[in-house]
Amino acid sequence: MGPFTKEDLIGSLIFLVILVVVAWINLRKMKTGSYDFKALRKRGLMWTEIAAALFLLQLLLRKGDPRFLLVLGMVLLFAASQWLGAIYFDRRNKRDS
Repeated sequence: MGPFTKEDLIGSLIFLVILVVVAWINLRKMKTGSYDFKALRKRGLMWTEIAAALFLLQLLLRKGDPRFLLVLGMVLLFAASQWLGAIYFDRRNKRDS
């Protein structure tokens, strides 16, 4: 496939905005709520590992089409942000207690 078309970029931008909004809402709830951060960390790590594996497989096995790689990269960043947010708020809550 050739370079990204205008429609590809618009769709990717919309998907990115949705992921940023959902991540912001989740991290804000983590900040104010009382959650089982151990479970959140485990789930966050699991989904980050899955997203990283899919991203690497797509990177290594793709046949010239970077669109799905872009989407998987955004999902990887989203999963990693949730995992790192759970780690941060867990440590902050332990330090404040």
